[in-house]
Amino acid sequence: MTFFNLQSSYREPEWMREPRGPDVSPSLRWFPVVTAVQLVADMAVASTPPPGYGHNFAAEHYMDAWLALMEPQGWTEEKSACLKALYRRER
Repeated sequence: MTFFNLQSSYREPEWMREPRGPDVSPSLRWFPVVTAVQLVADMAVASTPPPGYGHNFAAEHYMDAWLALMEPQGWTEEKSACLKALYRRER
C-alpha cells in the first residue's frame, strides 16, 4: 500500500475508481470506514509484497527515468535491457 489517506474512511480513494490499475482487483469495493480499516490492516500484515508493489520498489521500473535524466554517454537500449535483467535476477 503505497498511498494511504484517512479520507478513505469517508471518500472512495481515487485509485479504486475506473480505470483501475492492473493490480487492483475488480471485486474490490469501497465501504465507508470499513475500507479504511481494511487498508490499515493490510499495511500492518503485508510486509513482503512482491517487488514493484507497496513500498518494495522495483529498480527496473525507475531505470528509464534515471537514464533520461542522467543521459550517460554511449548508453544503449541493449545496456538498459541487461541492467534490468540483472536486477530481476537479484530478487
